[in-house]
Amino acid sequence: MTLKLPTERPLPRPQTVLDHVLATGNEPVRRRGWLVPVAAAASVAVVAGGVLSVSRGGTPEPMPVEAPVASTSKSTGKTATTGGTAASVRLAIRPLNASERAAAAKACLNDVASNGVLGEVSSAVLTRTWGKYPEKASIAVLDRRSGLVYACTGRLAPGVPFEGSAIGGDPAKAKSGKMALNQPDETHPAVPTDNITEKGSIELDARPDLLARESWYRVDDRVASVRQRILVNGKPGPWYVADAAGGYAHVLVWNQTVVFRKGDKVRLETQVLDRAGRLLDAPADQKGGGGLTPSPGTTRVDNGIVIASPSPWRPANGEIDWQP
Repeated sequence: MTLKLPTERPLPRPQTVLDHVLATGNEPVRRRGWLVPVAAAASVAVVAGGVLSVSRGGTPEPMPVEAPVASTSKSTGKTATTGGTAASVRLAIRPLNASERAAAAKACLNDVASNGVLGEVSSAVLTRTWGKYPEKASIAVLDRRSGLVYACTGRLAPGVPFEGSAIGGDPAKAKSGKMALNQPDETHPAVPTDNITEKGSIELDARPDLLARESWYRVDDRVASVRQRILVNGKPGPWYVADAAGGYAHVLVWNQTVVFRKGDKVRLETQVLDRAGRLLDAPADQKGGGGLTPSPGTTRVDNGIVIASPSPWRPANGEIDWQP
């Protein structure tokens, strides 16, 4: 079943965003996740193959990362292991320098927080991503006016907008904006935020397609990293590893090498690791009114299938129908 998409929040500075997309052609299709609860966003089908073309830039070279050792989930009692050492991509390239940090924080609040007042920066790194420009700034910054922490990504270039939404800060302010700010606990060392985005272009032709997801997690001191990978018809892609910083982890995962066909099975796996490389409890779903479902164990699995787009304006395209 393909669920109805939630109402989208209008983009800030829409003309600037449009001018940027038309000028670069870099970002595919459209952004999801503007204040959409993660539990809903995770089950929403990716809109695929919109009117904008997709840039199929190169994927960064994998970096070897040791597989985690066996670990027992507190919520299920099950022991999990990973077989052998797999190639991984470490997302963080380097910390932003002072001038980049200031520019990114200002751009983030300018684009996602109306009349925001710059406060403490929790995380500021240059991260790998997909597309024509495979490096972007990733930042989490407090808006002193609202008391909320906003997380954004964007390219450090004049006039280029940043994308993001609130991920932390004052719980009362978040609740008034219908956002959930759940805290990590004993069996939830990493919890999702409302800042989740899926992008893709599945054209059902002979060219490689793009499937990508970007997520922010709140994490506690046990967490060293959060990682995700995409499997297509059982074939795994690399793990994309996001280091924890300032109480958050910013995870990006993508596949832009597969030619998707109707009926292809897509699987997204998410794991949380401690500093010894052990698997901790994987992220759960947020409940509609706040709170968390039980952790699914040491690996969260989201399954989807490629279907033909039901839109009459995109008859030759496909999309991912994520199963409830």
